[in-house]
Amino acid sequence: MSNIQSNTQVASSSSDTISANANSLQEKEISKDTESNITAKGNSITAYETSQTQKSAYRYALEQDAQHIKTLGKTFEQVDQSIANILTAGLLGHL
Repeated sequence: MSNIQSNTQVASSSSDTISANANSLQEKEISKDTESNITAKGNSITAYETSQTQKSAYRYALEQDAQHIKTLGKTFEQVDQSIANILTAGLLGHL
């Protein structure tokens, strides 16, 4: 009979990779020209600020997903161990 095993190391590694990628989405400062009166300048600043807000929201979502992956990995490991214990105790009979 083979053991049922989940791989929490892979889940944790995947979670860490996603977290690291999310952390790379930090806000970047740009220099703002306060002298220009060009309409495009105002629009570009608005677009930039909107993109920074979206990037922050995306980073937060990635961090949440990374935590969910890690939690699910631990949960699967617990379920796998419970099933292995049942099989070892012979409660399911002979397979």
